[in-house]
Amino acid sequence: MNLGQSSTEKPDAGAVKVSEIMNTSVISVGPTASVQEAAEVLSKNAIAALVVVDEKAKLLGILSDDDLLVEGARLHIPTVFGLLGDVGAWPPSVFRFERELRVAFARTVADAMTKKVVCCAPEDTIEAAATLMHDRKVRLLPVIANERVVGVITRSDVLRFLFKPATQ
Repeated sequence: MNLGQSSTEKPDAGAVKVSEIMNTSVISVGPTASVQEAAEVLSKNAIAALVVVDEKAKLLGILSDDDLLVEGARLHIPTVFGLLGDVGAWPPSVFRFERELRVAFARTVADAMTKKVVCCAPEDTIEAAATLMHDRKVRLLPVIANERVVGVITRSDVLRFLFKPATQ
């Protein structure tokens, strides 16, 4: 069974630029769109995330299917602990709860989107983009040039590049 290229044929992800494999047909949404509209766009296009941009294609955030799953999921109540008679909450669990609560009641994309977005540039290497995706646990990187979204690169794009079927 051949799962991809042999080790001698593996492409050099450190030598190929993001611009060579990125998708320039970016599916995006504006910040004032409703959460319902965004969910329909995600579903219709069978994608996991939308780029949120303003009218000049400037990146404002990302709205992922994970952001929207909060609607149907059980909220994670902050972890409470006792230490020397005091009671406190584990800070990461408080932050997560606050975000989930905010998203659960969101009506617009701006209310639900992630604002701190990991990005890359067209001249970055595929290796650098893959490292960012892996380290930051993101599935999609907006590609930014001159402060505008010019494309996106996904984990699937990177995998297609790395594991092209061997030619017969």
